[in-house]
Amino acid sequence: MKVMLIEDDEVLCNTLARVLKKYHRVDAFTDSALALEHLRTNEYDVVLTDVKMPGYTGMDILKRVLESSPGTHVILFTGYGTVDEAVKAIKMGAYDYILKPVNTSYLILKLEKIEEMKLTCRTDRRSGNDFQFIFKSMKMQKIVDLALNVAVTDSTVLLTGETGVGKNMLARLIHDNSRRKMRPFVSFNCANIQESLFEGELFGYKKGAFTGADRDKRGIVELANHGTLLVDEITEMPLNMQAKFLKFIEEKSFFKLGDNHSTGVDVRIIATTNSDIDELVRNKKFREDLYYRINVFRIHIPPLRERKEDILPLASHFVEKFRYINPEVSGISEEAIHKLMSYDYPGNVRELSNIIERAMILSRGKKWILPIHIILPVNDKTPESLRLDDIVRSHIISVLDYTGGDKAKAAKILGIDRSTLYRKLKEYGLIKS
Repeated sequence: MKVMLIEDDEVLCNTLARVLKKYHRVDAFTDSALALEHLRTNEYDVVLTDVKMPGYTGMDILKRVLESSPGTHVILFTGYGTVDEAVKAIKMGAYDYILKPVNTSYLILKLEKIEEMKLTCRTDRRSGNDFQFIFKSMKMQKIVDLALNVAVTDSTVLLTGETGVGKNMLARLIHDNSRRKMRPFVSFNCANIQESLFEGELFGYKKGAFTGADRDKRGIVELANHGTLLVDEITEMPLNMQAKFLKFIEEKSFFKLGDNHSTGVDVRIIATTNSDIDELVRNKKFREDLYYRINVFRIHIPPLRERKEDILPLASHFVEKFRYINPEVSGISEEAIHKLMSYDYPGNVRELSNIIERAMILSRGKKWILPIHIILPVNDKTPESLRLDDIVRSHIISVLDYTGGDKAKAAKILGIDRSTLYRKLKEYGLIKS
Protein backbone atom coordinates (compact mmCIF):
# COMPACT_ATOMS: atom_id res chain seq x y z
CA MET A 1 0.00 0.00 0.00
CA LYS A 2 0.99 3.63 -0.36
CA VAL A 3 1.31 5.23 3.08
CA MET A 4 1.87 8.84 4.18
CA LEU A 5 3.47 9.29 7.61
CA ILE A 6 3.28 12.68 9.37
CA GLU A 7 5.13 12.97 12.69
CA ASP A 8 6.89 16.13 13.89
CA ASP A 9 9.25 14.18 16.18
CA GLU A 10 12.09 13.51 13.73
CA VAL A 11 13.51 10.49 15.61
CA LEU A 12 10.09 8.79 15.87
CA CYS A 13 9.29 9.67 12.25
CA ASN A 14 12.52 8.09 10.97
CA THR A 15 12.08 5.01 13.17
CA LEU A 16 8.51 4.36 12.02
CA ALA A 17 9.38 5.03 8.38
CA ARG A 18 12.30 2.58 8.50
CA VAL A 19 10.06 -0.20 9.91
CA LEU A 20 7.07 0.44 7.62
CA LYS A 21 9.17 0.58 4.45
CA LYS A 22 9.76 -3.18 4.82
CA TYR A 23 6.07 -3.72 4.05
CA HIS A 24 4.72 -0.63 2.23
CA ARG A 25 5.64 2.38 0.10
CA VAL A 26 6.07 5.19 2.61
CA ASP A 27 6.42 8.97 2.24
CA ALA A 28 7.42 10.47 5.60
CA PHE A 29 7.03 14.12 6.67
CA THR A 30 7.94 16.02 9.83
CA ASP A 31 6.34 19.21 8.47
CA SER A 32 2.51 19.02 8.39
CA ALA A 33 2.19 21.98 5.99
CA LEU A 34 4.49 20.25 3.49
CA ALA A 35 2.49 17.01 3.91
CA LEU A 36 -0.78 18.84 3.17
CA GLU A 37 0.71 20.37 0.05
CA HIS A 38 1.82 16.88 -1.07
CA LEU A 39 -1.71 15.52 -0.47
CA ARG A 40 -3.08 17.93 -3.09
CA THR A 41 -1.38 16.07 -5.92
CA ASN A 42 -0.85 12.56 -4.56
CA GLU A 43 -3.18 9.72 -3.54
CA TYR A 44 -2.55 7.43 -0.55
CA ASP A 45 -4.19 4.29 0.81
CA VAL A 46 -3.43 5.28 4.40
CA VAL A 47 -2.37 8.47 6.19
CA LEU A 48 -0.70 8.07 9.61
CA THR A 49 -0.57 11.36 11.50
CA ASP A 50 0.17 12.70 14.96
CA VAL A 51 -2.70 14.64 16.54
CA LYS A 52 -0.71 17.44 18.15
CA MET A 53 1.76 19.15 15.82
CA PRO A 54 2.92 22.72 15.26
CA GLY A 55 1.11 24.37 12.35
CA TYR A 56 -1.53 22.00 10.99
CA THR A 57 -2.86 19.42 13.47
CA GLY A 58 -3.92 15.85 12.87
CA MET A 59 -7.54 17.04 12.82
CA ASP A 60 -6.67 19.46 10.00
CA ILE A 61 -5.07 16.58 8.08
CA LEU A 62 -8.16 14.40 8.66
CA LYS A 63 -10.53 17.10 7.35
CA ARG A 64 -8.43 17.55 4.20
CA VAL A 65 -8.35 13.79 3.53
CA LEU A 66 -12.11 13.41 4.08
CA GLU A 67 -12.77 16.23 1.61
CA SER A 68 -10.33 15.29 -1.12
CA SER A 69 -9.77 11.52 -0.82
CA PRO A 70 -12.63 9.68 0.94
CA GLY A 71 -11.14 6.29 0.02
CA THR A 72 -8.03 6.99 2.15
CA HIS A 73 -7.90 5.65 5.72
CA VAL A 74 -6.54 7.90 8.49
CA ILE A 75 -4.91 6.55 11.67
CA LEU A 76 -4.00 9.05 14.41
CA PHE A 77 -1.12 8.88 16.89
CA THR A 78 -2.15 10.36 20.21
CA GLY A 79 -0.91 10.81 23.79
CA TYR A 80 -3.14 10.13 26.77
CA GLY A 81 -3.98 13.84 26.98
CA THR A 82 -5.58 13.88 23.51
CA VAL A 83 -7.60 10.63 23.58
CA ASP A 84 -10.89 12.58 23.65
CA GLU A 85 -9.78 14.41 20.52
CA ALA A 86 -8.91 11.11 18.86
CA VAL A 87 -12.36 9.68 19.70
CA LYS A 88 -13.93 12.79 18.18
CA ALA A 89 -11.85 12.14 15.04
CA ILE A 90 -13.20 8.56 14.83
CA LYS A 91 -16.73 9.98 14.84
CA MET A 92 -15.71 12.35 12.03
CA GLY A 93 -14.44 9.50 9.87
CA ALA A 94 -10.93 8.51 11.00
CA TYR A 95 -10.21 4.77 10.77
CA ASP A 96 -8.56 4.41 14.21
CA TYR A 97 -6.10 5.89 16.70
CA ILE A 98 -2.99 4.47 18.38
CA LEU A 99 -1.65 5.60 21.75
CA LYS A 100 1.93 6.79 22.08
CA PRO A 101 4.53 5.40 22.44
CA VAL A 102 3.65 3.68 19.17
CA ASN A 103 3.92 -0.10 19.20
CA THR A 104 5.25 -0.85 15.71
CA SER A 105 3.97 -4.46 15.71
CA TYR A 106 0.48 -3.26 16.55
CA LEU A 107 0.68 -0.57 13.84
CA ILE A 108 1.74 -3.16 11.25
CA LEU A 109 -1.27 -5.34 12.21
CA LYS A 110 -3.58 -2.34 11.76
CA LEU A 111 -2.15 -1.74 8.29
CA GLU A 112 -2.49 -5.43 7.41
CA LYS A 113 -6.20 -5.25 8.28
CA ILE A 114 -6.67 -2.22 6.03
CA GLU A 115 -4.77 -3.92 3.19
CA GLU A 116 -6.88 -7.07 3.48
CA MET A 117 -10.04 -4.97 3.45
CA LYS A 118 -8.87 -3.10 0.35
CA LEU A 119 -8.04 -6.36 -1.42
CA THR A 120 -11.51 -7.77 -0.84
CA CYS A 121 -13.66 -4.67 -1.03
CA ARG A 122 -13.33 -1.37 -2.87
CA THR A 123 -16.18 0.83 -1.63
CA ASP A 124 -17.45 4.24 -2.68
CA ARG A 125 -17.98 5.65 0.82
CA ARG A 126 -18.41 9.20 -0.46
CA SER A 127 -21.78 8.74 -2.10
CA GLY A 128 -23.22 6.41 0.52
CA ASN A 129 -24.63 4.19 -2.21
CA ASP A 130 -24.29 0.46 -2.87
CA PHE A 131 -21.23 0.76 -5.08
CA GLN A 132 -18.73 -1.96 -4.18
CA PHE A 133 -15.93 -3.59 -6.11
CA ILE A 134 -15.10 -6.98 -4.61
CA PHE A 135 -12.03 -9.04 -5.48
CA LYS A 136 -9.19 -11.08 -4.01
CA SER A 137 -7.26 -12.44 -7.00
CA MET A 138 -3.98 -10.95 -8.19
CA LYS A 139 -5.48 -10.76 -11.70
CA MET A 140 -8.11 -8.33 -10.47
CA GLN A 141 -5.58 -6.49 -8.31
CA LYS A 142 -3.61 -5.72 -11.48
CA ILE A 143 -6.80 -4.61 -13.24
CA VAL A 144 -7.69 -2.28 -10.36
CA ASP A 145 -4.14 -0.90 -10.27
CA LEU A 146 -4.42 -0.06 -13.98
CA ALA A 147 -7.81 1.57 -13.38
CA LEU A 148 -6.48 3.68 -10.51
CA ASN A 149 -3.47 4.73 -12.59
CA VAL A 150 -5.63 5.99 -15.47
CA ALA A 151 -8.25 7.47 -13.13
CA VAL A 152 -6.10 10.49 -12.27
CA THR A 153 -5.84 11.42 -15.97
CA ASP A 154 -8.57 12.53 -18.38
CA SER A 155 -7.70 9.87 -20.96
CA THR A 156 -10.47 7.98 -22.74
CA VAL A 157 -10.79 4.40 -21.45
CA LEU A 158 -12.08 1.30 -23.25
CA LEU A 159 -13.20 -1.56 -20.98
CA THR A 160 -13.66 -4.97 -22.61
CA GLY A 161 -14.85 -8.31 -21.26
CA GLU A 162 -17.75 -10.73 -21.23
CA THR A 163 -21.22 -9.79 -20.02
CA GLY A 164 -21.41 -9.58 -16.24
CA VAL A 165 -17.68 -9.32 -15.45
CA GLY A 166 -18.01 -5.88 -13.82
CA LYS A 167 -17.16 -3.37 -16.57
CA ASN A 168 -19.63 -0.79 -15.28
CA MET A 169 -18.36 -1.23 -11.73
CA LEU A 170 -14.78 -0.65 -12.89
CA ALA A 171 -15.90 2.44 -14.80
CA ARG A 172 -17.44 3.76 -11.58
CA LEU A 173 -14.21 3.01 -9.70
CA ILE A 174 -12.28 5.08 -12.28
CA HIS A 175 -14.72 7.98 -11.97
CA ASP A 176 -14.68 7.93 -8.16
CA ASN A 177 -10.89 8.12 -8.09
CA SER A 178 -10.66 10.94 -10.63
CA ARG A 179 -10.70 14.71 -10.26
CA ARG A 180 -14.30 14.53 -11.53
CA LYS A 181 -15.54 12.39 -8.63
CA MET A 182 -17.81 15.12 -7.24
CA ARG A 183 -19.30 15.68 -10.72
CA PRO A 184 -21.93 13.59 -12.59
CA PHE A 185 -21.36 9.97 -13.58
CA VAL A 186 -23.84 9.32 -16.42
CA SER A 187 -24.36 5.99 -18.15
CA PHE A 188 -25.75 5.59 -21.68
CA ASN A 189 -26.46 2.05 -22.91
CA CYS A 190 -26.29 1.95 -26.72
CA ALA A 191 -28.11 -1.40 -26.86
CA ASN A 192 -31.24 -0.05 -25.18
CA ILE A 193 -32.03 2.86 -27.54
CA GLN A 194 -34.01 2.65 -30.79
CA GLU A 195 -31.98 3.94 -33.72
CA SER A 196 -34.58 6.63 -34.54
CA LEU A 197 -34.31 8.04 -30.99
CA PHE A 198 -30.56 7.69 -30.61
CA GLU A 199 -29.41 11.18 -31.58
CA GLY A 200 -32.08 12.96 -29.52
CA GLU A 201 -31.30 10.88 -26.42
CA LEU A 202 -27.54 11.39 -26.78
CA PHE A 203 -27.39 15.08 -27.77
CA GLY A 204 -30.85 16.41 -26.87
CA TYR A 205 -33.20 18.55 -28.93
CA LYS A 206 -34.91 21.93 -29.13
CA LYS A 207 -38.63 22.48 -28.85
CA GLY A 208 -40.28 21.96 -32.25
CA ALA A 209 -37.38 19.93 -33.69
CA PHE A 210 -39.83 17.17 -34.63
CA THR A 211 -43.43 16.17 -34.03
CA GLY A 212 -43.91 15.65 -30.31
CA ALA A 213 -40.92 17.79 -29.26
CA ASP A 214 -43.01 20.09 -27.08
CA ARG A 215 -40.09 21.27 -24.94
CA ASP A 216 -36.31 21.58 -24.96
CA LYS A 217 -34.53 18.43 -23.80
CA ARG A 218 -30.95 18.10 -22.57
CA GLY A 219 -29.22 15.01 -23.88
CA ILE A 220 -27.09 12.51 -21.97
CA VAL A 221 -23.86 14.21 -23.09
CA GLU A 222 -24.92 17.56 -21.64
CA LEU A 223 -26.07 15.94 -18.39
CA ALA A 224 -22.55 14.53 -17.99
CA ASN A 225 -20.87 17.95 -18.38
CA HIS A 226 -17.74 18.28 -16.18
CA GLY A 227 -18.15 14.62 -15.22
CA THR A 228 -17.80 11.17 -16.77
CA LEU A 229 -19.89 9.71 -19.60
CA LEU A 230 -20.03 5.90 -19.63
CA VAL A 231 -20.93 4.73 -23.15
CA ASP A 232 -22.05 1.18 -22.43
CA GLU A 233 -21.88 -1.40 -25.25
CA ILE A 234 -20.49 1.16 -27.69
CA THR A 235 -20.28 -1.45 -30.48
CA GLU A 236 -24.11 -1.39 -30.56
CA MET A 237 -24.06 2.28 -31.64
CA PRO A 238 -25.59 2.66 -35.14
CA LEU A 239 -23.00 3.34 -37.85
CA ASN A 240 -24.57 6.68 -38.81
CA MET A 241 -24.30 7.82 -35.17
CA GLN A 242 -20.68 6.68 -34.87
CA ALA A 243 -19.59 9.47 -37.22
CA LYS A 244 -21.43 12.10 -35.15
CA PHE A 245 -20.09 10.71 -31.89
CA LEU A 246 -16.55 10.77 -33.31
CA LYS A 247 -17.02 14.43 -34.26
CA PHE A 248 -18.23 15.18 -30.72
CA ILE A 249 -15.17 13.50 -29.17
CA GLU A 250 -12.82 15.45 -31.44
CA GLU A 251 -14.47 18.85 -31.01
CA LYS A 252 -15.97 18.51 -27.49
CA SER A 253 -19.13 20.08 -28.87
CA PHE A 254 -22.33 18.94 -30.58
CA PHE A 255 -25.55 20.16 -32.18
CA LYS A 256 -28.87 19.40 -30.54
CA LEU A 257 -31.62 18.40 -32.96
CA GLY A 258 -33.25 21.59 -34.26
CA ASP A 259 -30.46 23.86 -32.98
CA ASN A 260 -28.24 26.03 -35.19
CA HIS A 261 -25.71 26.66 -32.43
CA SER A 262 -23.27 24.09 -31.06
CA THR A 263 -23.07 23.26 -27.36
CA GLY A 264 -19.64 22.73 -25.79
CA VAL A 265 -19.03 20.32 -22.92
CA ASP A 266 -16.13 19.01 -20.83
CA VAL A 267 -16.70 15.26 -20.54
CA ARG A 268 -14.44 12.29 -19.85
CA ILE A 269 -15.39 9.22 -21.96
CA ILE A 270 -15.32 5.63 -20.73
CA ALA A 271 -16.62 3.05 -23.26
CA THR A 272 -17.42 -0.62 -22.72
CA THR A 273 -18.10 -3.60 -24.95
CA ASN A 274 -18.58 -7.35 -24.56
CA SER A 275 -17.98 -7.90 -28.28
CA ASP A 276 -14.73 -8.51 -30.16
CA ILE A 277 -14.31 -4.89 -31.23
CA ASP A 278 -11.16 -5.63 -33.28
CA GLU A 279 -13.09 -8.18 -35.35
CA LEU A 280 -15.95 -5.68 -35.84
CA VAL A 281 -13.47 -3.07 -37.12
CA ARG A 282 -11.96 -5.59 -39.55
CA ASN A 283 -15.45 -6.44 -40.86
CA LYS A 284 -16.36 -2.74 -41.26
CA LYS A 285 -19.11 -3.03 -38.63
CA PHE A 286 -17.47 -0.46 -36.37
CA ARG A 287 -15.71 2.68 -37.61
CA GLU A 288 -11.93 2.39 -37.51
CA ASP A 289 -11.44 6.11 -36.80
CA LEU A 290 -13.80 5.99 -33.81
CA TYR A 291 -12.06 2.83 -32.60
CA TYR A 292 -8.71 4.63 -32.45
CA ARG A 293 -10.34 7.53 -30.60
CA ILE A 294 -11.77 5.35 -27.81
CA ASN A 295 -8.95 2.79 -27.64
CA VAL A 296 -6.56 5.14 -25.82
CA PHE A 297 -6.24 3.14 -22.60
CA ARG A 298 -7.70 -0.35 -22.83
CA ILE A 299 -8.43 -2.62 -19.87
CA HIS A 300 -9.67 -6.18 -20.36
CA ILE A 301 -11.51 -7.74 -17.41
CA PRO A 302 -11.07 -11.54 -17.31
CA PRO A 303 -14.13 -13.78 -16.80
CA LEU A 304 -14.88 -15.17 -13.34
CA ARG A 305 -13.85 -18.71 -14.39
CA GLU A 306 -10.26 -17.40 -14.85
CA ARG A 307 -10.12 -15.85 -11.35
CA LYS A 308 -11.82 -18.35 -9.09
CA GLU A 309 -10.23 -16.81 -5.98
CA ASP A 310 -12.86 -14.07 -6.33
CA ILE A 311 -15.85 -16.44 -6.12
CA LEU A 312 -15.93 -16.82 -2.33
CA PRO A 313 -15.51 -13.13 -1.39
CA LEU A 314 -18.12 -12.22 -4.01
CA ALA A 315 -20.52 -14.91 -2.76
CA SER A 316 -20.07 -13.69 0.85
CA HIS A 317 -20.76 -10.14 -0.31
CA PHE A 318 -23.98 -11.22 -2.02
CA VAL A 319 -25.09 -13.11 1.10
CA GLU A 320 -24.84 -9.81 3.00
CA LYS A 321 -26.51 -7.91 0.17
CA PHE A 322 -29.53 -10.25 0.20
CA ARG A 323 -29.60 -10.83 3.97
CA TYR A 324 -32.98 -9.11 4.14
CA ILE A 325 -34.41 -12.21 2.42
CA ASN A 326 -33.13 -14.55 5.14
CA PRO A 327 -31.84 -12.65 8.22
CA GLU A 328 -31.17 -15.93 10.08
CA VAL A 329 -28.54 -17.27 7.68
CA SER A 330 -24.99 -17.47 9.09
CA GLY A 331 -23.19 -18.13 5.82
CA ILE A 332 -22.39 -20.77 3.20
CA SER A 333 -21.58 -24.34 4.21
CA GLU A 334 -18.29 -25.93 3.10
CA GLU A 335 -20.13 -28.33 0.81
CA ALA A 336 -22.03 -25.47 -0.82
CA ILE A 337 -18.76 -23.57 -1.29
CA HIS A 338 -17.29 -26.58 -3.12
CA LYS A 339 -20.34 -26.60 -5.38
CA LEU A 340 -19.98 -22.88 -6.12
CA MET A 341 -16.28 -23.31 -6.88
CA SER A 342 -16.93 -26.16 -9.34
CA TYR A 343 -19.02 -24.03 -11.71
CA ASP A 344 -17.73 -21.93 -14.65
CA TYR A 345 -20.18 -18.97 -14.50
CA PRO A 346 -20.78 -18.10 -18.17
CA GLY A 347 -22.82 -15.13 -16.85
CA ASN A 348 -19.90 -14.14 -14.58
CA VAL A 349 -20.44 -11.99 -11.46
CA ARG A 350 -24.02 -11.16 -12.41
CA GLU A 351 -24.86 -14.87 -12.60
CA LEU A 352 -23.22 -15.54 -9.23
CA SER A 353 -25.35 -12.76 -7.72
CA ASN A 354 -28.51 -14.42 -9.08
CA ILE A 355 -27.44 -17.84 -7.75
CA ILE A 356 -26.87 -16.47 -4.24
CA GLU A 357 -30.12 -14.49 -4.26
CA ARG A 358 -32.00 -17.67 -5.23
CA ALA A 359 -30.13 -19.62 -2.51
CA MET A 360 -31.15 -17.04 0.10
CA ILE A 361 -34.80 -17.57 -0.87
CA LEU A 362 -34.52 -21.39 -0.80
CA SER A 363 -32.68 -21.38 2.56
CA ARG A 364 -35.25 -19.27 4.41
CA GLY A 365 -35.59 -20.52 7.98
CA LYS A 366 -32.19 -22.27 7.78
CA LYS A 367 -28.92 -21.24 9.43
CA TRP A 368 -26.72 -22.16 6.46
CA ILE A 369 -26.85 -22.14 2.68
CA LEU A 370 -26.52 -25.81 1.73
CA PRO A 371 -25.66 -27.51 -1.58
CA ILE A 372 -29.37 -28.17 -2.22
CA HIS A 373 -29.96 -24.40 -2.14
CA ILE A 374 -27.31 -23.76 -4.82
CA ILE A 375 -29.21 -24.28 -8.07
CA LEU A 376 -26.82 -24.34 -11.02
CA PRO A 377 -27.77 -24.64 -14.70
CA VAL A 378 -27.32 -28.10 -16.18
CA ASN A 379 -23.83 -28.16 -17.73
CA ASP A 380 -24.60 -30.77 -20.39
CA LYS A 381 -26.74 -29.07 -23.02
CA THR A 382 -27.94 -32.25 -24.75
CA PRO A 383 -31.71 -32.84 -24.65
CA GLU A 384 -31.26 -35.92 -22.38
CA SER A 385 -29.70 -33.76 -19.63
CA LEU A 386 -32.85 -31.66 -19.43
CA ARG A 387 -35.11 -34.59 -18.59
CA LEU A 388 -36.87 -34.41 -15.22
CA ASP A 389 -35.42 -37.78 -14.16
CA ASP A 390 -31.85 -36.52 -14.66
CA ILE A 391 -32.53 -33.39 -12.62
CA VAL A 392 -34.12 -35.40 -9.76
CA ARG A 393 -31.23 -37.88 -9.82
CA SER A 394 -28.67 -35.04 -9.65
CA HIS A 395 -30.57 -33.42 -6.77
CA ILE A 396 -30.65 -36.66 -4.73
CA ILE A 397 -26.90 -37.11 -5.26
CA SER A 398 -26.26 -33.54 -4.02
CA VAL A 399 -28.30 -34.15 -0.86
CA LEU A 400 -26.51 -37.44 -0.18
CA ASP A 401 -23.17 -35.67 -0.64
CA TYR A 402 -24.24 -33.10 1.92
CA THR A 403 -25.38 -35.75 4.49
CA GLY A 404 -22.25 -37.84 3.98
CA GLY A 405 -24.33 -40.75 2.71
CA ASP A 406 -26.77 -40.70 5.65
CA LYS A 407 -29.96 -41.85 3.88
CA ALA A 408 -32.29 -41.17 6.83
CA LYS A 409 -31.11 -37.56 7.02
CA ALA A 410 -31.24 -37.23 3.21
CA ALA A 411 -34.83 -38.50 3.13
CA LYS A 412 -35.80 -35.94 5.80
CA ILE A 413 -34.22 -33.07 3.82
CA LEU A 414 -35.91 -34.25 0.61
CA GLY A 415 -39.27 -34.46 2.37
CA ILE A 416 -39.85 -38.14 1.53
CA ASP A 417 -39.80 -41.35 3.57
CA ARG A 418 -36.83 -43.70 3.51
CA SER A 419 -38.62 -46.37 1.48
CA THR A 420 -39.32 -43.84 -1.30
CA LEU A 421 -35.66 -42.74 -1.23
CA TYR A 422 -34.46 -46.37 -1.49
CA ARG A 423 -36.83 -46.98 -4.39
CA LYS A 424 -35.46 -43.91 -6.21
CA LEU A 425 -31.86 -44.96 -5.53
CA LYS A 426 -32.53 -48.37 -7.08
CA GLU A 427 -34.41 -46.81 -9.98
CA TYR A 428 -31.48 -44.51 -10.79
CA GLY A 429 -28.89 -47.26 -10.33
CA LEU A 430 -27.33 -45.58 -7.31
CA ILE A 431 -27.54 -48.75 -5.18
CA LYS A 432 -27.72 -52.41 -6.09
CA SER A 433 -31.17 -53.99 -6.28
